[in-house]
Amino acid sequence: MKKLFVAATLGLVLVSCGGEDEKTENSAPTVCDCMKWEDEYRKERRAADGKEAKDAVKANWKDKMDQCNKLGEGKSKEELEAMREEAKNCK
Repeated sequence: MKKLFVAATLGLVLVSCGGEDEKTENSAPTVCDCMKWEDEYRKERRAADGKEAKDAVKANWKDKMDQCNKLGEGKSKEELEAMREEAKNCK
């Protein structure tokens, strides 16, 4: 079981550590991409004045947030924990 956890964690890290130059418009975001996007989204939403402006910000970020929400789908508890640990190390 421990070997499976290590292999899953290593696989997740290797998959999510692709360089920026390798990304395409259709590639899945990394955990760190999602952390950065969430921070940018929150800043824009706080700066928005009024319900309509906040709704517009939410609509602009919907696709990226949907992609990030899909990152955890179908993952085991161990894989989700590895993603949480990776998120802690994002800069």
